[in-house]
Amino acid sequence: MREKWRFGIVGAGGISELHLNTLEKEPRAEVVAISDVAVEKARERAERHGIPHVYKDFGDLIRREDVDAVIVCVPNDLHAPVAIDALRAGKHVLCEKPMAINGDLARKMAEVAKETNRVLMIGQNNRFHSETLLLKELIEKGKLGQIYHAKTGWIRRNGIPGWGSWFTSMERAGGGPLIDIGVHMLDLTLWLMGFPKPLAVFGQTYGVFGPRKKGLSGYGSIDERGVFDVEDLAVAMIRFEGGVTLTLDVSWAAYVERDRVFVNLFGSEGGAAVDLHDRKITLFHEEGNTPVDSVLRPARRDDRLHLLKNFIDSMEGTASPICTPEHGVYIHRILDAIYRSSRTGELVELD
Repeated sequence: MREKWRFGIVGAGGISELHLNTLEKEPRAEVVAISDVAVEKARERAERHGIPHVYKDFGDLIRREDVDAVIVCVPNDLHAPVAIDALRAGKHVLCEKPMAINGDLARKMAEVAKETNRVLMIGQNNRFHSETLLLKELIEKGKLGQIYHAKTGWIRRNGIPGWGSWFTSMERAGGGPLIDIGVHMLDLTLWLMGFPKPLAVFGQTYGVFGPRKKGLSGYGSIDERGVFDVEDLAVAMIRFEGGVTLTLDVSWAAYVERDRVFVNLFGSEGGAAVDLHDRKITLFHEEGNTPVDSVLRPARRDDRLHLLKNFIDSMEGTASPICTPEHGVYIHRILDAIYRSSRTGELVELD
């Protein structure tokens, strides 16, 4: 068992700072290199975190023999090419969500991970919150019985990131809030439900605020020369084997009362609501014939640190990745179907 796992960071944007702060908390990890086409940004991160090597070209980073694992923090359209090149260079890969910009590229990433026998893990950190882990445990113990319906969503009132940047370009991002934050909620909810087999999808996307430069957030920089050709709100209904259903609502901007990040589960023996803003679980059940609500607030934990620990454990062979490439491919099939349904106005059947 090695004493340290040596990491390289590809991409020096805002999300890389979260990963770097997390890596500093894990004694088995050290960061030896960082790269970004905006090399000055990479140098700033390197100086702040004591990273010895800085590159403009990520290819120079992944060719280093002393890099064991790569964390991919680049725009969505680069997830697949960077991850695939890193895997083929013999590196383990932790890739930010979404896995790719479409299901075909996600499948290619999974295939290469299998071919190279390297760990490929997707950064779905919401699975590692104390609330969601506790709810998963309760579901597996049968507390809710058979889950037959779910409602989930991530709703922002003013949350469009980086207008005109890669975030709002269909070519670079693959979509708007559906692929940006909707991917989190689909992944989390379907993980809680045990990944039932999807049969059909109906979805609709809307671009109401972004084209008018309304609903902007403070995240990311505005590029007046850029484009906004993605959605700012999406809704979907998905039908699964056995008549199980799920509805999804996501927005970057909308006239709503407040921001919400939620999962509601409807089961034969009980229901549950998770609020990731208030960090609580509410269980709905019966004692005798009396309706009872139970509010659970488990002690908070560092979700990103536990995701990193699972990744390192997987590299060491003492655990399996909780967020597998196969799960990422599964989610992308549904995302692709939602976008297709919105374009055609028709129900999309999945085989």
